[in-house]
Amino acid sequence: MASAAQDFMGLEAFSREGDKLGRIKDVICDPGALADCVVIKHALRRDLIVPADVVEPRDEGVTVPFGTSYLHVAPRVAGKGELSSDERQRLERFFHPAAV
Repeated sequence: MASAAQDFMGLEAFSREGDKLGRIKDVICDPGALADCVVIKHALRRDLIVPADVVEPRDEGVTVPFGTSYLHVAPRVAGKGELSSDERQRLERFFHPAAV
């Protein structure tokens, strides 16, 4: 069964302020994670990895409901293949602090 996050492929991603973050270029379907992650080709010359369950559809793309300055300090992960358990934990703590 295909992941619902696959529907986000190719869409533009924006911060909650409406700043363009980049285009979703990949989805990491990781069975060990609470949610799939989307990979945004970010303007900072690095990919931004965001749990798909925080991404909100909008008319012209998707919104990542965090401020741009907050997203600039998001954890860096390899983004190739599966996430390690440490990478999953860092992303969960960053994007879902109340759930950890």
